[in-house]
Amino acid sequence: MNAKKVKILLLMILFLTVSRSVYADSAQALVEQGNSLYSQGDFNKAIEKYDAALIDQPQVLEPKFNKANSYYMLEDFSEAINLFRQVAAESKDMGLVAKSKYNLGNCFFQQGMKQKDSDLQKSVEDLQSSIVNWRQTLEIEPENHDAAKNIEVARIIIKDIIDQINKQKQEQEKQAQQQQQMQEKLKELIEKQKSLSEQSQQTQDQLEKQQIDQQQASEDYQKQSQEQSQLQDQTQQTKQELEQQQDPNNPMSQQMQEAAKELEQAAENQKNAQQQLDNSDGKGAKESQDKASEHLEKALEKMSQGDNQQQQQQPGGNPNQDQEEQQDQNSDQNQDQQNQSEQDQQPQEVAAPDATAQEILDKEQKDKEQRQMLQRPSNQKVEKDW
Repeated sequence: MNAKKVKILLLMILFLTVSRSVYADSAQALVEQGNSLYSQGDFNKAIEKYDAALIDQPQVLEPKFNKANSYYMLEDFSEAINLFRQVAAESKDMGLVAKSKYNLGNCFFQQGMKQKDSDLQKSVEDLQSSIVNWRQTLEIEPENHDAAKNIEVARIIIKDIIDQINKQKQEQEKQAQQQQQMQEKLKELIEKQKSLSEQSQQTQDQLEKQQIDQQQASEDYQKQSQEQSQLQDQTQQTKQELEQQQDPNNPMSQQMQEAAKELEQAAENQKNAQQQLDNSDGKGAKESQDKASEHLEKALEKMSQGDNQQQQQQPGGNPNQDQEEQQDQNSDQNQDQQNQSEQDQQPQEVAAPDATAQEILDKEQKDKEQRQMLQRPSNQKVEKDW
């Protein structure tokens, strides 16, 4: 096996008959037509021929097996999985059981690789299912070296994906910690702003009730103006920190942007309040301070909404759970559904076990293109009494 290449070799089934009825002869002709179409790459029309053959001979598994091959080539892996399971469950030939199990491993492997860019946890689950089926192949055919090598490659990829999952979780935990700290800062800003608003109101009330004179009120307003200026600086600093934390890969990115806009509005109102305090306009300052508080509270609300959304989106489960245990559980669950057997094989050499996960990942796109150019299946004659 070439360790640098990923191959797909599919063996189709022809029928060499000893004695057959008119119906069997018709089914055989349909299968041969399907095989020809398959060889030409017309998999959809091949499926139509196999379906027609199954109408004549629904108990014959070879057309169903070839139909599963066709769906595999069309990358409809869910349908291929369904058909391979049926063939394996209905067959009485342990050779075909092993081959169907092997093909199921191929399907889950390809399905898992497709999930890598969208759902890492689902990708791990599919790759673990591929290992389960390849292991079951080895239980029937211990000499199947391709299955053994594929298991090793799948393990390498699973480890790589689990590392990615763990890295994502660490990043999420870091982001969650930053967001929690940001929320605490916003709460502190809100508390300080409301306190300053109360001071402005109190000074205004005392002045109107002549409990203090204009000079004392001006001094109080100047002190409040300084505190308001400091609070404005803190708001601006918090806004900058929030902008620095923004990341397109962060699911809270939009909420953080919206929160930053609210902080900008809050800082603008704080600036207005400071100027009004400098002019001893307690009433106007109070209005601006209240508006600043409203924007600060809206910023906190945005951050809280995003935090809840992120918690809901976090992947569940423990990716470091012992893989052997998961695979054994999957094996037990699948065993009742797959008491399988019958005849021919669609072997796929996924990669050599000494290949690194990174090499496999780098070749993934190239392999997809290469798959369409690989040799069409060689025909292996299988004796079948119709």
